[in-house]
Amino acid sequence: MNKKKILFAHHAGGFGGAPKSMSYIIKGLDQSKYDAHLLNIAQGPINEFFKELPCELTVPKKGIRPFNGSYVVESNLYHYLYGWFFLLPSIFLAYRHLKRIKPDLIHINSSCIFAFAIAGYFCGIKTICHVREPIRKGWEGWPLRFFCKIFVSGFIAISQFDLDSLQLPKNSSKPSTVIYNFVEKYNVEQDNSENSFREELNIKSNQTLCLYLARFSASNGWEKLIEMAKDVLQANKDAHFVLVGANSPEHFVDTGHKNIHIVKFRSDVDELLKATDIFICPFTLPHFARGVIEAAAYSKPSIGSNIGGVNELIKNNVTGFLYESKDEFINACNILIENKALRNSLGKDAYSFAAENFNSEKNLKRTYEFYTKFLK
Repeated sequence: MNKKKILFAHHAGGFGGAPKSMSYIIKGLDQSKYDAHLLNIAQGPINEFFKELPCELTVPKKGIRPFNGSYVVESNLYHYLYGWFFLLPSIFLAYRHLKRIKPDLIHINSSCIFAFAIAGYFCGIKTICHVREPIRKGWEGWPLRFFCKIFVSGFIAISQFDLDSLQLPKNSSKPSTVIYNFVEKYNVEQDNSENSFREELNIKSNQTLCLYLARFSASNGWEKLIEMAKDVLQANKDAHFVLVGANSPEHFVDTGHKNIHIVKFRSDVDELLKATDIFICPFTLPHFARGVIEAAAYSKPSIGSNIGGVNELIKNNVTGFLYESKDEFINACNILIENKALRNSLGKDAYSFAAENFNSEKNLKRTYEFYTKFLK
């Protein structure tokens, strides 16, 4: 049987949920049926991680650019005009790579690189778009919606909110589905008494550790979290808020409180989650929160803002709490910090929710079944 070649196209050089999730798909492919080729249009440290995957890797030195129009990237007229300026060159260069690689199917890891879908159309190759971010309303998101709806053959979204942001017509003939991102490791144990991460920060086992684990971008709400945490700590002297993900000097701000810690980006997520009592997701714009599902898989309850993406991952009053105001955030923190039994109860329900919805075996199977719609 001739193996089918799938080209995975990625759009960024940094670490994050999107490349991590894509790596699971590549690693899980049946190598007797498929050959994987990964093309990342950006330079960066993630390419060292990609080199370890069972696929051929191409990293063009220049040329192909993303067309930003999602909530992941800050609103910016310059980015919008930049996208239009480089669109035709990006399509041309993507076309050249497709002619060289000769894939049977293209899987773009973000709607922002729809240039591959356009190039694929002219090469006679179908494209699946992984919608990993909600597309902005209005003129900023219009190019992504317009070109994806024309040239993409099918859509896999990581949340219903993201899929809805495409604004597909109800009678669309293009296949689309929601498959949540997933996790590989699960740990129902609650004990965090002996942990190297806590030791580094001098946080005792009987003190509550609230963890933020995400990029330090404005839309992820890290600065707002610091201000809200100060109010929480007035009534909870032994609690600690730890913000992990800083990667530039301006992120290491003076928090004004010894129990608020800024920590640089780390890859030892297991150790961080084992040390955690409560996971915090203070996003200010809609987005899938990979940290929430990883925390749930480690039986940790979450407190998150009640916005698109996040509110599909946290079941309010079941696996954690959703909040819409500063007062609601403070109240949720106070309740969980002061009630360990409730933390454990919500954590067990979070674990069950993760096992049902973020199961790697089940969600990978659904992904590969989606491929077969276009590879017959």
